[in-house]
Amino acid sequence: MVFSHFIRSVLFIFIVYHLSCPALSNSEPEDITIDVNQAHKLLHHGYTFLDVRTGEEFEKGHVDSEKVFNVPYWFYTPQGQENNPNFLKHVSSLFNQTDHLVVGCKSGVRSLYATRVLVSSGFKSVRNMDGGYIAWMEKRFPVKMELKHDEL
Repeated sequence: MVFSHFIRSVLFIFIVYHLSCPALSNSEPEDITIDVNQAHKLLHHGYTFLDVRTGEEFEKGHVDSEKVFNVPYWFYTPQGQENNPNFLKHVSSLFNQTDHLVVGCKSGVRSLYATRVLVSSGFKSVRNMDGGYIAWMEKRFPVKMELKHDEL
């Protein structure tokens, strides 16, 4: 009886410790994804926006903020979507691991994958913008469109 109480106590302590210790968990940090309103505020407080859509998507319109960069997370090819093999290398050439980044795409899926890659590679302050550019436009936040030379 005493032995089974001991086992239950040890098991209980293990479970509580495991749930409260993020290093033991395979899940991502809870605050990795933020809503579009939070993203808007962070961008007004010095965060940089990293748009991970393709260059073509970016040129059609993107978040308008003081610091905006475009590094595609994947490309569309005749064979389908392919991850950008230079994504991490390119981002690392632009930013330090301590830079504050908001990562966005069209709907928030690609940017979540990109954010996970960055966080797992040591970037400390990276947030995924839930809902992506679609949510940004729905809120009527500022956007910018790149004009091509033949459109001038």
